[in-house]
Amino acid sequence: MPAKNNFCITIAIIMLIIPSFSFSQKMWDRQLTLISQLRNSNSDTSRVNILLKLSHYYLYREYYLYKTGGPTTQMDSASYFAKKALYLSNKLKYEFGKNQADLLIGDAYIRKDQIPSAIKLLGTLKDSTRFRMLIILARHYLFHSDRSPKDLNNSLFYLEQSNKITEIQYASNLQAERMHVKAMHLFITEGFKQSKREYLKTINKIDLPGNEEKTALLWHELATLIPMREKTGLTKLDCFENMLSLYKKSGNKERQAWVLKTIADIHLVSGKFNLAEIELLQTLELYKALGYKELHYIYDLLSVTYRYKGDSGKCISYGLKAIEGMEAANDSTSALTFYSRLAHMYKELGQPDKSIEWYLKIFDNQHFKSTDNLYKFREARLFARELINAKKDKEALSYILDIKAKYKPIGIYSKACLTSSLAYCYQTMQQNKKAEKYYLELIKLSGQMEQGNEITANIDSEIGQYFINKQQYGKALPYLQTALNYSQAANKPSFTKDIHFMLFQANSGLKNYDSAIKHLLKHQQLKDSMFNETKNWQIAELQVQFETAKKQKDIELLNKQNQLQYSRIEETKRSRNITVAIAALLLIIVGLLFNRYLIKQRSNCKLEANKKELDQKNFYLENLNTEQDKLLKEKEWLIKEVHHRVKNNLQMVTSLLNSQSLYLKDNEAKTAVKDSLRRMQAMSMIHKKLYLDDNVSTIAMAEYISELVDYLHESFDNKNQITFKKNIKAIDLDVSQAIPLGLIITESIVNAIKYAFLENQKGIVEISLDLEDSDLVLKISDNGIGLPDLTNKTKNNSLGLNLIKGLVKQLKGSFSIENYKGVHIIIKFIPHK
Repeated sequence: MPAKNNFCITIAIIMLIIPSFSFSQKMWDRQLTLISQLRNSNSDTSRVNILLKLSHYYLYREYYLYKTGGPTTQMDSASYFAKKALYLSNKLKYEFGKNQADLLIGDAYIRKDQIPSAIKLLGTLKDSTRFRMLIILARHYLFHSDRSPKDLNNSLFYLEQSNKITEIQYASNLQAERMHVKAMHLFITEGFKQSKREYLKTINKIDLPGNEEKTALLWHELATLIPMREKTGLTKLDCFENMLSLYKKSGNKERQAWVLKTIADIHLVSGKFNLAEIELLQTLELYKALGYKELHYIYDLLSVTYRYKGDSGKCISYGLKAIEGMEAANDSTSALTFYSRLAHMYKELGQPDKSIEWYLKIFDNQHFKSTDNLYKFREARLFARELINAKKDKEALSYILDIKAKYKPIGIYSKACLTSSLAYCYQTMQQNKKAEKYYLELIKLSGQMEQGNEITANIDSEIGQYFINKQQYGKALPYLQTALNYSQAANKPSFTKDIHFMLFQANSGLKNYDSAIKHLLKHQQLKDSMFNETKNWQIAELQVQFETAKKQKDIELLNKQNQLQYSRIEETKRSRNITVAIAALLLIIVGLLFNRYLIKQRSNCKLEANKKELDQKNFYLENLNTEQDKLLKEKEWLIKEVHHRVKNNLQMVTSLLNSQSLYLKDNEAKTAVKDSLRRMQAMSMIHKKLYLDDNVSTIAMAEYISELVDYLHESFDNKNQITFKKNIKAIDLDVSQAIPLGLIITESIVNAIKYAFLENQKGIVEISLDLEDSDLVLKISDNGIGLPDLTNKTKNNSLGLNLIKGLVKQLKGSFSIENYKGVHIIIKFIPHK
């Protein structure tokens, strides 16, 4: 009993998480019936069959067709019931139930794109069950993918695997499924024509009473294989009409609605607008009867239909319903399309303010990507024209220039839209030279564009207007005629009206008055038609607004009457107590005023005392700040003076050492003196920079190292055989670190000049200073002969190396030296902040 209770709770949860609006009444009744049967069933094969029917119900109610209500949730429900059926079938050793449950579980895996799990399950299946699972996998890659070469190869692989199962070759109950496999196989290997014949044979084979759903799904597969432009023989429309008939027989209203919507879509594309209107309205009623709430895509198709029919009122009405439904469903997938349709409709009605309002929604927080580049540049072009129509010329040009600066058009059509926008904006602002430049570029681009599409037609009409403005009427005619052919074929009355007027202008300029009058009459006829329709729509809109305002006023009047009546009742009560209340209130007010006066007096005394104290403190602080500024200036002057005197003292010592070296005969002594000289010169240069610079605490290392290296180069490389490469990051170092670093560089470079290169040997010495994470890294490298014996450093200028190590220790850094293709010294330390 507890197990049964738990099962009932699980069933209740599943029913709650499936959105109730996504079910037709018939299918909902069927679900409730199955759930009721399941609750009353025993643990036998009948219970297994009920579980299988429930799993099949959730799995196939949206298979191939219109997705609503969260497919993943329904697949989870299908898996749940199938696994329950599998468990019970294994317990009862019911082979049929086990096989059917495996197929449903595998199909759910595939539908959820969990292919590895489905393939793992496939490995456990045999005979007819394996055959059917292979068909499901093949069908997935053929009908639920992009049909890329990889997808088709996968489908072919599973079809060929199914043909290798010898046990089913002669099974009469699988004959129709073998024909289905052959039909899919033929499509991949030989093409549509051969596949079509086999599909029709398969449909004829299974088209029996009770098989309407299976037959309809085969018609749907065939429809997806038929090329879009197929107009002769069997067409997509024929397939969907057959599906509709079958779903009517089976009573599946949900799929009837979806198929009817698809048929309407085909008629809409074919220009059969009256048929499309009737079918879409029927679809809408079907979905409403089924309880569907997410109807925004149907409303959008109706909006498009009425736009093509020239009924702007209904077009806008259904367009607004589409957006309202989209927002209610929180489905922004097609938001840009819905906004664009309304913007275009208001544009055609000559209402730029309304059009701009919807265009702004299109471009709000949107970025140009490669996938929608053309769409965005096209919409930007139309948006700029609406801004100009609203007398916002500068704003339009600024917007287009901003787009040009930020985004690059991809493809010829995007380039044409951008060029057209710039030309039109500059022409409107009477910057004729710039406009001329872009119009000439646009004419070149138009020659590369295919005919028979909206963008090309718009560009052609604009070029035609350009030639009319230049009074080159003969050049305008071919562009305008091409645009007219498209607009008439595409049933765009507003566009057609404008082109007829341009043709009137061009023919008048060429003195073809008969043609000019014809085009003017057509223009006026379309204009009158659109004007009357627009006017009627505006009157209807005003009527609705008037009725709404009237009702609102009536409601407000009733509210006022109720309030007045209530006020009169309450007035009698208030009059009895008002005198006492006023007297009490006056007493309270007098008491409060007197209390306030006392408090204010005390506060004023405290404020006066605080003010005097603050004035004294401010005076003391001002004196203190003045004294501090004076001391700081004196300190800076003293520090500069110290650096100046240190520099002078170093120069004096340098001069003494120079004089002393003239009288020395011992070479080692001379070398020692020279080493001391260059070290003092390195320190002297730092104190000189500190004295001359405003900053008395840090050294600009890039400038200092450059000067130091140039000094050492001039002093020691007399033959100019060494090239110095410097890569010094602009870093300011504290004096306490700059002096040791300068001495290290001096020691390292002098050692390189003296010992790295043989006589007359050309060489390179590289010096770099850069930050690596929080460390400052100094690298000094040469491509000389290297150190002959790195282990015996006493023979290799041990004083210099010891000095470098000591200086590195002073920097609290690390020192390393490498002897490979020259000597490489690396010093790392953390700079002071």
